[in-house]
Amino acid sequence: MRFLRLTLLLLLAIAVSSHANNGGETLQQHLKNYQQISGQFTQTISSEQSSLTQTSNGKFWVKKPGQFRWHYSSPYIQKIVSDGKKLWIYDEDLEQVTIKNSSASMDSTPLSIILGTSDLNQHFSIIETDKKDTLQWLKLMPTSDSSGFEYILIGFENGTLARMQLKDNFGQNTQLLFTHVVIHTSIDTNLFQFEVPEGTDVFEDTIE
Repeated sequence: MRFLRLTLLLLLAIAVSSHANNGGETLQQHLKNYQQISGQFTQTISSEQSSLTQTSNGKFWVKKPGQFRWHYSSPYIQKIVSDGKKLWIYDEDLEQVTIKNSSASMDSTPLSIILGTSDLNQHFSIIETDKKDTLQWLKLMPTSDSSGFEYILIGFENGTLARMQLKDNFGQNTQLLFTHVVIHTSIDTNLFQFEVPEGTDVFEDTIE
């Protein structure tokens, strides 16, 4: 579930993307100001123990309440989709899809923050750092040792989500470049449904 974990952390970056130009307003208050967001991303993963890097690209769509689609398009295809009730995790190469209860899977993750069911300030210490390379950065330090990462850096250009850096507890670094980010533009609800391709293995948890 490495891709699911990364997706949730990226959604957390999106959740705070509107904070940069609002001074003392809390992030939680500002999250209420938008209902949907979409864009493209380039993700690079490196490690302190290896000189190898992994790069992938894709698109994302998020719509309240509880709907999102995260689509890795290269070098492999993986789709993570939620309609607010079901969560589909599809790996094209493995020809398999896992279906979970969305709320049960997400309530204890950063995704609950973007959906407004959790208080960001209870989970992170948030520091506004100096401007660098035309970007204004926020640093998020988790308040729990169980989060799995040391910190998240989120960079904004003119108030728009632009970059993200994440370091986990195993020395792995994830960097993301966000482009074509759009807020408030209507997103087709059909994007948050997933039709299982014929011949795909299905692993389904009980969905109440």
